[in-house]
Amino acid sequence: MSPEQTGSGPVVTGFDGSPEARRAVRWAAAEAKTRGRGLVLAYCTRDRLPPPGADPVAAPLAGMVPEAADDADAVEPARRQLDSMAEALRRTDPELDVRTVVQGGTPDEVLKSVADETDAVMIVLGESHTGVFTRAVTGSTEAEVTQHAGRPVVVVRGEEPPQDGPVILGTDGTEQSTQAAGFAFDFAARHGLTVHAVHAARIPVWGPASEPLLGGPVLDPAPPLPQDVVDELVDRQLQPWRERYPEVPVEIVHGVGPTSQALTVQSSEAALLVLGRSDHGGLRRLLLGSVSDDALHHAHCPVAVVRS
Repeated sequence: MSPEQTGSGPVVTGFDGSPEARRAVRWAAAEAKTRGRGLVLAYCTRDRLPPPGADPVAAPLAGMVPEAADDADAVEPARRQLDSMAEALRRTDPELDVRTVVQGGTPDEVLKSVADETDAVMIVLGESHTGVFTRAVTGSTEAEVTQHAGRPVVVVRGEEPPQDGPVILGTDGTEQSTQAAGFAFDFAARHGLTVHAVHAARIPVWGPASEPLLGGPVLDPAPPLPQDVVDELVDRQLQPWRERYPEVPVEIVHGVGPTSQALTVQSSEAALLVLGRSDHGGLRRLLLGSVSDDALHHAHCPVAVVRS
């Protein structure tokens, strides 16, 4: 999503008191200050994960998520944590406009709702530690928010990223990565960083060229494009952003291996990994996987997912 298409409101971040959420809040506060925006800390009264001891196979999915905490005593500890975090941020930066919200719903529902209400410039959340099986059954907050939010979403992963590390842009020259390129250049310009545009050669998967039930082409029997052709596509895609941000150095990096693996390797020394995401159906993602979903759970640095 290009800078013109992002919201004009604050940075919205989820907070539940966990160390991961605290790291996400610190990242969000720094980004809000860089952009001259306010910060909203949002707390939800439900969880996507089943309660301890629940059987994720036998129990109905609808009954696995705890009911909303209607009792005021159950919400009060959350309010105290939010107020304490907000006060600490105000002491660190008195000019930062910090607000708190406690709202009913699951994390993804609350974050999307608050972001829509405030016209948020982005959503920031901490990484979760759900296992592969749990994610397959119940999904994850990261995947749900990045799939449905109409604005950039940043998941703060890994250790503290190097302040002078590059912004890694996953690109293939297609429409899916166009808006991500704009976000990457804008972020790099704000922070005085370099953009590394990473392209990994596509590995062809032989099979039917189209499947109507999955909404279009699924398995592409065509061989991968020659490297020089892809380089030209990527260069053409980046050219408008190079002209808009002439102060941002750019390097084209040819990744090795599958795209998700190449991006994970590149993310180890990066300040931010930026990826595009298009509207693919859930079944298609289940069968083929998603580069953005892989990055959300394996990258070594914060990951920004920008809808095309």
